[in-house]
Amino acid sequence: MITLFDIASSLPGQAWSPNTWKTRLSLNYKGIPYKTEWLEYPEISTVLQKHTISPSRIKSDGTPFYSLPAILDIDDASGKVKVALAESLKIAEYLDEAYPGTPRLLSQNPEASVEEERAFTQSFFSSFGLMAFKIVLNIATTPHLHDVSQEHYSRARARDLYELYGTELLENISLSEEQKVALWGEIEESFGKLDKKLAETDEKGPCVFGDRLSFADFVVAGHLIYMRNILGEGSDDWRKVKKWSGGRWERFLQALQDYQGIS
Repeated sequence: MITLFDIASSLPGQAWSPNTWKTRLSLNYKGIPYKTEWLEYPEISTVLQKHTISPSRIKSDGTPFYSLPAILDIDDASGKVKVALAESLKIAEYLDEAYPGTPRLLSQNPEASVEEERAFTQSFFSSFGLMAFKIVLNIATTPHLHDVSQEHYSRARARDLYELYGTELLENISLSEEQKVALWGEIEESFGKLDKKLAETDEKGPCVFGDRLSFADFVVAGHLIYMRNILGEGSDDWRKVKKWSGGRWERFLQALQDYQGIS
């Protein structure tokens, strides 16, 4: 049985992180049974180290950086750990190898090589996300976290934006209406670039690489689900997002509705 480690929140169903949604969608698509263990931000490094899950990367100061998603795959018969792993792309590669009788996430698409799929997933945020996405969505995320995680998240994300705003807490960032409009314009433009990318294979199908679902689709969907959940499904901002690119993003999520369950 697989345990998926995810980040707790006060949202219905709790799941919100775009990164952990990549793995959740992957597990659901493959039909692999799993359970979720919800962690608060201060717990992540302790719990992952307890299960000997390696850090996602080493920071510039030489300290390890632990992040989610992470999985623990335990053999039901023996109780032995088959794998303890973090980082969504590495998890996708493991799931393809360990569960060959399930739909593949990588290297099954004639429209793209494994290298192209990996390049897309690794460059997605830098190519399409832009700093505006971080600013707007990070600020909106904080109120949905439990108290024990709020300050941790606020300080960590404020560090990412310190050169722009010079503050140690996200809550101290105050955006004027003019700034908000400008930032949303940048976000819409970035998704417009992604729309053009997907339009190149529209004649073959609605997926990132044509007519077959792959991990790349879950990378895009994870960020859209994040936006929908954080902004609120009934919010004016989410209604605007759904209309971008001729309604592509609403259709995109609707096509993946069967894989958005939470275990």
